[in-house]
Amino acid sequence: MSDRIYTCGSGLFSSCLADTMSAFVEYKVNVGGCVPESFLPVLKRFDRYLTGLPEPNARLDADTVLGFMESQDVKNSTAARQASVLRSLGQYMSSVPGISDIYMVPRLIKRKGKTFVPYVFSRDEIYALLDAAEHYQPKCRNKPTVNILNCMRCIMALLYCTGMRVSEASFLSVSDVDAEQGVIHINRAKNGNRRIVTMSCSLKAACSRYLDESKRHKLSGIYFFDSGSRANGGRVTRSCIYSYYRRFLSLAGISHKGTGFGPRLHDLRVTFAVHSLRQLTEKNGDVNACLYYLSAYMGHKSLVETQGYLWLTSELFEGTCTRMEEYTSFITSIFDGKAGEAEDE
Repeated sequence: MSDRIYTCGSGLFSSCLADTMSAFVEYKVNVGGCVPESFLPVLKRFDRYLTGLPEPNARLDADTVLGFMESQDVKNSTAARQASVLRSLGQYMSSVPGISDIYMVPRLIKRKGKTFVPYVFSRDEIYALLDAAEHYQPKCRNKPTVNILNCMRCIMALLYCTGMRVSEASFLSVSDVDAEQGVIHINRAKNGNRRIVTMSCSLKAACSRYLDESKRHKLSGIYFFDSGSRANGGRVTRSCIYSYYRRFLSLAGISHKGTGFGPRLHDLRVTFAVHSLRQLTEKNGDVNACLYYLSAYMGHKSLVETQGYLWLTSELFEGTCTRMEEYTSFITSIFDGKAGEAEDE
């Protein structure tokens, strides 16, 4: 990781909370080890909202926060993310500068509309997607960056085989990945966590092929996935990965239903969890203990996040739920609760 001190550029914010939000981002990056992009998009929208208020309030009161949340016509997942950022901002303002009368956004904000259901790829679809990435060729008029296709083939395999978040893969440095030993150190993870993940034999082979191909190009040597571009030190951005992902979906014959419906790029992580949990049912022993291992492997903040994957497909997890009832009683309640929510929609 870089030892440079991050500073929030001037001019990003212009509202009454401009200085506070800049200091907050710098604090989260330099002290918490977070990525600026985790906060900036939401804070910029909130900043624009504040500048339009007739009587802006620098205390972050309930009327201001809830007014902003209600003014945003966004998906439930986006609303939850906005609430999380503003809650983190409020905690910072209360504990670091010591500002009083701060409104803390509740963790759950009820919003109208249907809840987004993640897409779980079948194994055949995963094979088709990875094959599409392997054989994709750009149109003649397009001239991709020298190493970008090589990056994308390996990234698609990595996302499915490890369940890593897209941002985690994007920010992997050269020193983070030991392809020979099959070990990846994730140092820029969500919630400031760090963890180590191991590679399967097939992923090790894919990374080795990627590295061999990369030797043909002059790269910066900073990021593991280096497109060969001078921009961002060669780092492959999330938006670039998503752009190629959509092309691979089309080539694989997998329909994309549009923004907000997916399948999203993040659904490769969901699919990893689902397929891994399916494998647990084929093994003897305490399945619930294995769930803890999966939770740690994926970098989940709590076991509840991992348990949430159980409700995605009832047919797929009927055996898993039955087996886990031998160890815990709350699994059935999670499944029944999620099923009830689906029926209400």
